[in-house]
Amino acid sequence: MAMTAKQRKLLILGAALLAFGAVKFGLIYYWYLHNRQPAAPAAQALSCDIERGACALPGGGALRFSARPSHGQPFEIRLDGVAADAAPTADFTMPDMDMGFNRYTFVRDGEGWKARVILPMCVSGSRDWRVEVKAGKTAYLLPFSVR
Repeated sequence: MAMTAKQRKLLILGAALLAFGAVKFGLIYYWYLHNRQPAAPAAQALSCDIERGACALPGGGALRFSARPSHGQPFEIRLDGVAADAAPTADFTMPDMDMGFNRYTFVRDGEGWKARVILPMCVSGSRDWRVEVKAGKTAYLLPFSVR
């Protein structure tokens, strides 16, 4: 049985689409293998009471809250005794709750760093937060509660 011209065109089109898909897959796979970023080191967990003063950092230095955080009220966090080439950052998250993007960048303040923070209100009423502070290649994770 002979193929019609229309069938031949469809066959060529199908083969071209398959070839295009294979080339695209190969290029994406090549890019993925050669452009993967090394995994960031896990954050070091801190366990301290933010109301009792500064939290000592394992590598030296301290993390301090100016006051006990409250939803919707500005407060300041300080990072002292930490050397960093770039400004450190603080990412605030809630366990099991998407609270949006809450990243603050520290600014130089004398010998240390400070950031002014305002945490959003959680509609569920949860008061548990975590802050991940990144300074250079080091990261610290501190759970805390707001009033």
